[in-house]
Amino acid sequence: MHYIKLKSEGTVIEFHNNWLGEETVIVGGKKVSKKSSIMGANHYFTVIENGAPVNYVLTSKVLDLTMMNVGVDLIRNGQIVYANVPLSYGTKPKSPHEELKSKALAKLIAYEIHEALDLLKHAQQLDPEDYEIYFHLACAYSNLEDVENGYANLKLAVQHGMSDHEKILNHDMLAYLRLQDPFERFQESGFTEY
Repeated sequence: MHYIKLKSEGTVIEFHNNWLGEETVIVGGKKVSKKSSIMGANHYFTVIENGAPVNYVLTSKVLDLTMMNVGVDLIRNGQIVYANVPLSYGTKPKSPHEELKSKALAKLIAYEIHEALDLLKHAQQLDPEDYEIYFHLACAYSNLEDVENGYANLKLAVQHGMSDHEKILNHDMLAYLRLQDPFERFQESGFTEY
């Protein structure tokens, strides 16, 4: 499996390519393109940045036929952002903050909420741009019935790129937050005001 994570104007774009030639592009935790390819493909998608639509094209291609090295180009609104970026082989690498996040998620699932909070706060210090950390913090605070911190972290998750709002509407650990009177207003604002 090949994997790369690119950043463009605050948007985090993940590209996955497995040995079967299945390519997936993920933005903000949401799959925006999926194709099958042997020699490469163009992935077209639109992202909202600062309230305006931005058009992207991520092109996968073979950089070296003899070694079958895979790379990508990224174009934003017609301008090249990245060219011929080689993909690393292997699964998504685990950084220290990813390791902490994994441990925190295991604690959350086991309802060891305070331990999960400690791990998530430490992970947040290592990568304050990772929207998943804020989402999991909101889950922890919801279980502690702390509405203010729960909503604040959901707001931060959305601000840092979480575009899959269905998770907010359906995740079991956020049930307490959804039951509160301000939630409807919070949802109507796109999770920006409560």
